[in-house]
Amino acid sequence: MKLTLPTQSPVGAIRRGIFLRNWGYTRPMTRESETAKRNTTLAASARGSDRLIGFWLLAAAVLLGAGLFLPAVTLRQLYVFEEQVSLAEGVFSFAEAGDWFLFVVVFAFSILFPIAKILVCLALWFAVPSDAPITGKLSGWLATVSKWSMLDVFIIALMVLLVDGRLLSSADIHAGVVAFTAAVLLSTYAARRIGALSG
Repeated sequence: MKLTLPTQSPVGAIRRGIFLRNWGYTRPMTRESETAKRNTTLAASARGSDRLIGFWLLAAAVLLGAGLFLPAVTLRQLYVFEEQVSLAEGVFSFAEAGDWFLFVVVFAFSILFPIAKILVCLALWFAVPSDAPITGKLSGWLATVSKWSMLDVFIIALMVLLVDGRLLSSADIHAGVVAFTAAVLLSTYAARRIGALSG
């Protein structure tokens, strides 16, 4: 005797699919889908306004370059002699004057540190998988170093210049400082969001 199994009608299959979906049933992940999920970067899994983090980082990189090399301050001595200097020129002026300790400190925190922070953020956002072991370590490093403000270091440098007598009258702020400030704010915001998303 031949047995025949009842077949499910298309309407029944549709109803069954709706029922399972409404009750939270999901198809088990295959090995390929699990591998793809593990290799997902933060940029690929970002939602909402976090999708703009990559754009903010690229904008911060451009602004940082502009902030370092655009005229930042006009120095006046006795209201007669004027000189426009960029932040990079101001940093290297310490080396020219023989203040090597100040040069190393300001160079590290005003040039090396912001460049390294933006590069690390770009790598975490676009290249490194979100669940990679190095992601947590780099995110922890970002959370620690983001508490340091590059603007504070620049203000200290200006104070040292004032005390040293190199600015005898006044100083005017220009676009370089504005661009540098914007780069600091954007990169700090992006670093904190990356730390929160990868934590």
